[in-house]
Amino acid sequence: MAKGNNIESFREKGWLKLDNAAKLYPAIISKDLTSVFRLTVYMKARIKYSAIREAVVITSQRFPYFSVSLRSGLFWHFLEFNNQLPRIQVEEEIPCTAFAVKRRNEPLYRVLVKGNRISVEFIHILTDGSGAMEYFKSLLYSYLSLTGKQISSDGGIILPDSPVLNEEMEDSYMKYFKKVPPPSGITKAWHLPFKLNKRPRLRVMHVEMAVDQVLIRAHKYNVSITEYFISVYLLSLQEIFLGGRKTSGKALRIEVPVNLRNKLPSRTMRNFTLFVLPEIDLRLGTYTFEEILQSVHHQMQLSSDIKQIGRFLSQNVSYEKLLLIRALPLFVKKISIAAIYRGLASRRFSGMVTNMGLIKLPKEMEEMIDSFELIAPPPNPEVKVGCTMISFNNRLRICFSNLTSSHELERCILKHLTGTGINVKILSCN
Repeated sequence: MAKGNNIESFREKGWLKLDNAAKLYPAIISKDLTSVFRLTVYMKARIKYSAIREAVVITSQRFPYFSVSLRSGLFWHFLEFNNQLPRIQVEEEIPCTAFAVKRRNEPLYRVLVKGNRISVEFIHILTDGSGAMEYFKSLLYSYLSLTGKQISSDGGIILPDSPVLNEEMEDSYMKYFKKVPPPSGITKAWHLPFKLNKRPRLRVMHVEMAVDQVLIRAHKYNVSITEYFISVYLLSLQEIFLGGRKTSGKALRIEVPVNLRNKLPSRTMRNFTLFVLPEIDLRLGTYTFEEILQSVHHQMQLSSDIKQIGRFLSQNVSYEKLLLIRALPLFVKKISIAAIYRGLASRRFSGMVTNMGLIKLPKEMEEMIDSFELIAPPPNPEVKVGCTMISFNNRLRICFSNLTSSHELERCILKHLTGTGINVKILSCN
């Protein structure tokens, strides 16, 4: 094992425990529920394959804790160092397809190239969006340097020749665990009533708008872009609910990841995210947009408070620390985790919104890049639809991941945005 998460001992064929969040995924991943997400950059010039191949070698050496495969022990899964490079392949038509995690020495992330696009796909067992973005920015830095671009400053990028820190491998959930009372229980959420597509189910709609136009609308109500968009999402769900196609549950609830690195000092490149769940309860009546905005703003502020986050962190880690859970054989743990996920986790929320925020790079790099994009893992079949947001150079790119043949939710959201004067451009919809 990499004793004390020491990077040198890890390189000597060491292994790592899965972080607290990663322990969920081996039990639930399947061909459909892949737990794979994609980051994409659209460059202004066609990609040079020889340069990206060399950049992958350089960058992967700087992030050795991603050069691992998933292995199974008697009680827990673990990550074994294999020093394998990620596969470089042509971009697939369907994004975020499953990894062959049971295969020995199988890389758990890949690089995809097509035309002027470079993408990286990671399985959540390895890292979250923030950790993947650090790798991605370093990869782009190496790639552009190899193509002859002079980059005068690092702009906060992890450079390929910088030392690998032991803290980058830590499980920050365990580091900041403190036993406190758990959060209150929640009611079952309402789910969209649309039928699922035939396999492969995932369809993605790519949408773009100007950041400053959305900011004007958000600032009018003294809310953030994330809070504004969540409110539009909830308003659209309410419209569909009131349209008569009701299912059980009257809480409309959105799952929103919070990057804990912004709340607690951590340099980890592994998962360090928790979720907040802003909602409206239709048992109390219908809501105006202004009422939703006010409610979402206050819920987000309260839920993102470090003491409230501590309750969720404590709840998640406490299960792992129970002696009974630790003593169960792995196959029993997997069955139990999968059953709990199917029966509970997918019932908690009606949709998902992930906002990666503004991507900042050195000026010389920004001049070579057109835009960024994030595609979330395929949503749970109960939830059916989710979306991501990412901003770069005044472009806000939104990707809707949809398992159904209906685009009614997207239509409601975009109709509201255009109705407020925001110019919305649908880039593609497969």
